[in-house]
Amino acid sequence: MLENYNIVCFGPSDWWGMNPSCATHIMRRLAVKNKVVYINPISSDVLGMRSRKGITARIWRKVKSALRFVHKAEDNLYVCSLIFIPLQGVAVVDWLNNIFFRIQLHLIMAVLRLDRPILWVENVRCVDVIPKFHWRLVIYHASDLFAQCPYTYNRDKLYEREKYAAANSDLLICVSRRLFEAKQKNNANTYYLPHGVDFSLFRKATEDNHQWEELRDPQRPIAGYFGTLTGQNDIELLEYCAVNLPEICFVFAGQITAGDYGKLMAMDNIIFLGKTPYEEIPKLCAIFDLCLLPWRMTEWIANCNPLKLFEYMASGRPIVSVPINEIASNYSDVVSIAHSKEEFCDAIRRELKNDTEDRKRKRVEIARLNCWENHNKRLCDIIQTTLERKYTR
Repeated sequence: MLENYNIVCFGPSDWWGMNPSCATHIMRRLAVKNKVVYINPISSDVLGMRSRKGITARIWRKVKSALRFVHKAEDNLYVCSLIFIPLQGVAVVDWLNNIFFRIQLHLIMAVLRLDRPILWVENVRCVDVIPKFHWRLVIYHASDLFAQCPYTYNRDKLYEREKYAAANSDLLICVSRRLFEAKQKNNANTYYLPHGVDFSLFRKATEDNHQWEELRDPQRPIAGYFGTLTGQNDIELLEYCAVNLPEICFVFAGQITAGDYGKLMAMDNIIFLGKTPYEEIPKLCAIFDLCLLPWRMTEWIANCNPLKLFEYMASGRPIVSVPINEIASNYSDVVSIAHSKEEFCDAIRRELKNDTEDRKRKRVEIARLNCWENHNKRLCDIIQTTLERKYTR
């Protein structure tokens, strides 16, 4: 295990306002034996978010987080919300924000006595301040193709920052094979390490046979999805499936932040639960008869590795997915891959009727092998090896 280090993580999601991201899971485990400072996203872009639903609520959430500034969330783990102007790619604003970031970071590091911390980059907006501090190690965790983020006004600037992070990190970790193949060209010390899963939490919920009475209809199997609902989800595909599979109840648990879900909301066999706390997600997954991965196949999605994949697998339930490279290349024997809305609809029917105990056991075993405990051990080994290599040259 990695021990007695200071770690500063620029996270991809708000610690207080969103369900755990990959970085949240990792930092909680690293904080067991290290001092960790998790910095909430500093990349909000009002110009890029104009098409998003609930922008007022999002801004208010940012304000509430900022009012906490530095807050001890758990033993050895502090969450910080920096004050910044919510624009990206505007030269004068970027210049001002970089000054704000440096002042606040110096203050935080002095108060918390962070001596030469390890920097964990999962929000590439922070790369402008990388040269301004003396980091023990710089780690870039590529959990998505950040340069393709659909909610940034100046995509070229985002691409520059992402390219800098890839080329100037001591260690680059990629969660998908496709990202690994692309990034290793820019950094010789690049590793492939997929997401983990809180296996015992999801498996226990399934084995305990949790019920969700208001959803349980013995006449209708449930095809479910949990996660934020955006315009990146394939809404047309979902509408097609709902119309052609009236005998199936489709359940969606997550906040709608973009996209037009009006038609789906009007259908009799669709249920929207809204934002669901993380502690309820395993119980919800336990009542699904089938799990969905229904996104539009953009470059953003093609390069991803969905965090919920192994969470679905831990439940043992059958899964139907669009052709994400990571899933199609590694798990097509236990996940149905659909290339069109017609195939997706047919796959749902087929999986509900023909899934086998052997495939179920395989999914559960894949999730077991990818638990966060195994993930963290491998991660710490990689970081320790990189530290030894850097300081014994």
